[in-house]
Amino acid sequence: MDISGYLRRINYSGIVYTDLATLRDLQLNHVQSIPFETLDIYNQIPIYLNINFLYQKVILDKRGGYCYELNVLFHRLLVLCGFNVTIIGGRLHHGNNKYGREFEHMALLVELNGKKWLVDVGYGDFSLVPLAIAPGEIQSDGRNFYQVIDNVVMDGKNYMAVAKWNASKQDFKIDYVFTLAPRKLSDFYSMNEYHQTSPESHFRRSLIVTLPTPEGRISIINNKLIRTENGKRSIQFIQDENHRDEILDEYFHMDMVYLL
Repeated sequence: MDISGYLRRINYSGIVYTDLATLRDLQLNHVQSIPFETLDIYNQIPIYLNINFLYQKVILDKRGGYCYELNVLFHRLLVLCGFNVTIIGGRLHHGNNKYGREFEHMALLVELNGKKWLVDVGYGDFSLVPLAIAPGEIQSDGRNFYQVIDNVVMDGKNYMAVAKWNASKQDFKIDYVFTLAPRKLSDFYSMNEYHQTSPESHFRRSLIVTLPTPEGRISIINNKLIRTENGKRSIQFIQDENHRDEILDEYFHMDMVYLL
């Protein structure tokens, strides 16, 4: 994998130190440059958890991806840059105290100077910067507040959780639960297949493309373009696939011609 090409893709031009400031900048640049998107699942194009395959798609072809794709790539970048980083697994919160399957989500754990950090560039609308594994501590990425929670028991197993502040409910809402146990890439093969092929998969039912902007966030959800700017939300209906491709090019800088 070409580190310089990756850094150009995420518009990072600084020196790469193995410190928290660099890690924050790398994550911030990553989520601002590479969208979370499920277009391949929507178009029934197979996704393989192979570094060369993912590098071609996301870095060279300037696409995005979902959790496995983006966190696999970012993990490799951090390893090559000298960070102490491991892959961890999680289960997404689906509401009403229901959670998905084991390995439904992938995130990263980075250790710096004896402190652990949750790093995730593949969730979508999530923290733009690393979150300290410091249960109970309220943390901010400059836009939202987050909290890591410990001792969450699910199906007889003990997990940690990451929660985001929900202003309307005036409470923290769990995004997903996770453990700190190091995982292998092969642990996620089954769920990667499930997400792409199962009728129960959320990603089979919903087309999603999302990216933070300086003013808020821009997203495609099925046939809607949703823009949030300074707290105000606007919705534009997408007319057809050609219109969607124009939006992908204009707002997400993705050329979808090769999919035709």
